[in-house]
Amino acid sequence: LQAQFKPAPSGAVTLKAIGNQWYWTYQYPDNGGFEITANMLKEKDQVGPGERARTDADGPRLLAADNRIVLPVGVPIRLITTANDVIHSWAVPAFWIKLDAIPGRLNETSFTIDKPGVYFGQCSELCGARHAYMPIAVEAVPPAQFAAWVRAKGGTMPTPGKASDKVIPQPGADGSAAKVAEADAASNTTGPVENVTTAAPAITQGATSNPAGAGNAGQ
Repeated sequence: LQAQFKPAPSGAVTLKAIGNQWYWTYQYPDNGGFEITANMLKEKDQVGPGERARTDADGPRLLAADNRIVLPVGVPIRLITTANDVIHSWAVPAFWIKLDAIPGRLNETSFTIDKPGVYFGQCSELCGARHAYMPIAVEAVPPAQFAAWVRAKGGTMPTPGKASDKVIPQPGADGSAAKVAEADAASNTTGPVENVTTAAPAITQGATSNPAGAGNAGQ
């Protein structure tokens, strides 16, 4: 494991992905710690009052999320995963990344995105009845556009060279993780009623962490 670990260099952007049944929560610790939640977008015949239905512009069925995470192109990404309930796995084929999200543990890896676009993935660890409804949607943009997005979310840009130095606390250190998990499990109803899976979209290009690899650039 030590030989395979790729620590992020100084100046990396940190993304913390938190698995929940059955959606993802994301935090940007280097950018003020703001948080976004990403649920799968349902089809028109499955949405309830006040819910937005998926459109073709959002992405493929079962892969489109109501909130895409945004990351900069050409900048190292420090990915940290954990979970609030059961084991999940954050996987995006285009980045050659599959990192388990385990309650009470922080896993870490790094990668770099070399082309702008929208990239899709899914939870890749069986995590319950709606496991198939935990998509991952990443929008890769130029660094200046990423900075503008961060500020629009109420975040801040760190001093150059200091981005990846922030220490991420272990989950549950203050007892909050269990409370969050219980509340989320009680209130979350994400996912359509039928249990349907679909093949992943064709892979067309890879991330710089594996130039010979392939991945889906999305829409």
